[in-house]
Amino acid sequence: MNLPTRPRPLPQAEVPAKTLLVVEDDRSTLSLYRAGLKGLVGFKILMAENGGQAMDVLRQEPVHVLVTDLNMPVMDGFNLIAKASRFYPQVPIIVMTGLDENQHLNTPLQLGAIRILTKPPRLTLLMDAIRAAALFEPAGMVRGIGLNSILQLLNWEKKACTLTVKSEAGMGLLYLKNGEVVHAAYRSEDGLPAAYKILAWDRPDIEFVETCRVHPTIDLPLTELLMNAAMISDMRSPEFGEG
Repeated sequence: MNLPTRPRPLPQAEVPAKTLLVVEDDRSTLSLYRAGLKGLVGFKILMAENGGQAMDVLRQEPVHVLVTDLNMPVMDGFNLIAKASRFYPQVPIIVMTGLDENQHLNTPLQLGAIRILTKPPRLTLLMDAIRAAALFEPAGMVRGIGLNSILQLLNWEKKACTLTVKSEAGMGLLYLKNGEVVHAAYRSEDGLPAAYKILAWDRPDIEFVETCRVHPTIDLPLTELLMNAAMISDMRSPEFGEG
């Protein structure tokens, strides 16, 4: 008598470990990417048709690699690279463009992109570049250590990095070159006003990546910056009549 066999369990679909965002305004090229990049095992692929849509995606979910065109409506690739590098410094950016070097002058690299590839793309080369970029990971998360102490350590080591500082007040960014704070951003504020507000936060969570992709706006030694921040914080305390 033949015993009934158990049905074999269906294989479980692997959940993509990485998210790729492709930004391209030409529909035919976007379709080419959509079809050709299916060979990227382990990636969820999202599409956007301009820099504005891409920024919306970046706000809504984690992205591990960004691939963008340069010439696009609404927000072009140059502005997208500048904004993404500033607000999402942990995301590596690859540029795909039909412009030659005499036209783009390697500006995307100066704004924060890590690589420029020429259209039409060789999909194998593009996929290799995406896989390599996906290996880029944030340097780490720091909790329980004062922000001033971390800045002093980074200053001693002459580090270039970007700190994402999170507290109950919100999220701010501090940018360091050669161990000095050269720029800061918090909500609509930039430069010193933003730096002083971030430095006043008590025991924030700090995530950092070893890259700094901004033009300097702060030209104070770290010791002077921290001293000024402490004085401003003291003046805002209840003892001085401010909460």
